[in-house]
Amino acid sequence: MSYAINGNAVSASVNDPDSQSPTSYQLGCSKTLYPGTNSTVYSLDLLSTTGELAFTFFTDSLKVGNYIYTSTYGDMFVLSYNNTDEFVHAPKDSISFNVTSYTKGHISGDFSGRLTPMVTAGYPTNTYGVSGSVLITKGVFKDIPVFY
Repeated sequence: MSYAINGNAVSASVNDPDSQSPTSYQLGCSKTLYPGTNSTVYSLDLLSTTGELAFTFFTDSLKVGNYIYTSTYGDMFVLSYNNTDEFVHAPKDSISFNVTSYTKGHISGDFSGRLTPMVTAGYPTNTYGVSGSVLITKGVFKDIPVFY
């Protein structure tokens, strides 16, 4: 998987990704029960030296196609980069994952988005930075195993 965050390249790979545990993996996509509901979703996750990336496909049947999440659905964590969490939060924020191939239990595709950094996490409200200031470009994922 690779992408650029405000022009800074990020890349991560896993040797023999099919041998990862379905319950504890560095790079993969898993079908899970969405918290607090009876709905299943797919969660694409990456853990790397620069942080983590997570995207939830709100579907119970993952297929080739475009999956877009906008702020109208509510805040959504997408990635952590150099100790800063980035969210779909502001009105113009969104993240789009395009699954171009789903073959033999592996997905490939591309993604892009515009996010807002969280400055301070705090209950009951969080403090956010400049709206839409985090640009995700050149996102590519290839042969990511899907765990059922």
